Amino acid sequence: MHHDPRSPWMTTEQAAAYLSVSPGTMRNWRTAGAGPRYRTVGRIVRYHREDLDAFLTAGAA
Repeated sequence: MHHDPRSPWMTTEQAAAYLSVSPGTMRNWRTAGAGPRYRTVGRIVRYHREDLDAFLTAGAA
């Protein structure tokens, strides 16, 4: 599946790059109940750009 750059939804890898952290850090945050808000559909995890921006604004990353 090709990612549409206009879409605000990102994979774990794309969100990690956006926040300048590793995908492993994103997974660790999810496991710990920390990190930016995310949504799941089945086993697919997606992050919304607004949630990542809010996480950055809060100074958490």
